[in-house]
Amino acid sequence: MKKIWSRLEGELTSKASEIIESLNLGADESEVEALEEYIGQELPTDYRDFLVMHNGQSQESNPGFFDMFSLMPLDLVQESWDELEGLRDDAGEEETCPGDWLPFAEDGSGDMLCVELETGAISKYVSSDENEEIADSFEGWLADIHAILKNGEFNFDPASGFGIEPKGPDEHEEEEEEGAVDDDDDVVMDSDDDDDEASLSYNFTAKMIELYEGEEKVGTVPWGDIVRVKVSSYAGDPLISINLPEGSDPEELEIPANVANSDKLFKYLSKLKGWDKEAFDEALSNADKDEEILVWG
Repeated sequence: MKKIWSRLEGELTSKASEIIESLNLGADESEVEALEEYIGQELPTDYRDFLVMHNGQSQESNPGFFDMFSLMPLDLVQESWDELEGLRDDAGEEETCPGDWLPFAEDGSGDMLCVELETGAISKYVSSDENEEIADSFEGWLADIHAILKNGEFNFDPASGFGIEPKGPDEHEEEEEEGAVDDDDDVVMDSDDDDDEASLSYNFTAKMIELYEGEEKVGTVPWGDIVRVKVSSYAGDPLISINLPEGSDPEELEIPANVANSDKLFKYLSKLKGWDKEAFDEALSNADKDEEILVWG
């Protein structure tokens, strides 16, 4: 465990130092034992060893650790254990997750990474979809992240709220076709006017949508403020309308479905409670029928 962490720590220090700076000091042995007594089971050795080195991440830090997930310190691990226990009691394990899943990372929207206490495997608990196994062990999960960093197969922007984001195959194709691209260019929709007015653009982060005119930030919209999502069409292309509470400024955002970084927009929208991906995809495919389709809210 110490060997793979030393390697990963070196990669993070050179390529994502903000993540290293966000890590807490290690937990005391007594704190780890208190958690084990509380849940009535011992922790897998590799996860236990990591906690003694780093007790999760500071909750004041901006970047996550991996993808949308931040590592939780022991007090939040215990709180999340209680939360999952309550969900299992209400809905049953088949609708949630097995009783030996201990959350150790969260994304702020209900999804969690869990270590399976019986096997040591790492799985993702998904609040609105099917769970998935990610790695055979906590150490194996760290080894996978190390390989991603070492091979340069990642994106990292500490201001986005994300941690290390693995690149998908589409991103590699885009890079080959487009060459060097400015990573900060998240332009969404140009002004309808043909004059020199600054175009409207959006930046999608884990916490909010940031609104820009040119390089000036002119507003923010937390994901939790969204009350409705509708799909229509604009110039023959699907248009996503995001409605906000009455009196907000603005009360509606209109974002083309083919916006730059649409994968981030779709990922964050999918975290809205009760989001129906199939209904959203169907609405996008039927957007040319010249009608507005309510997909959420």
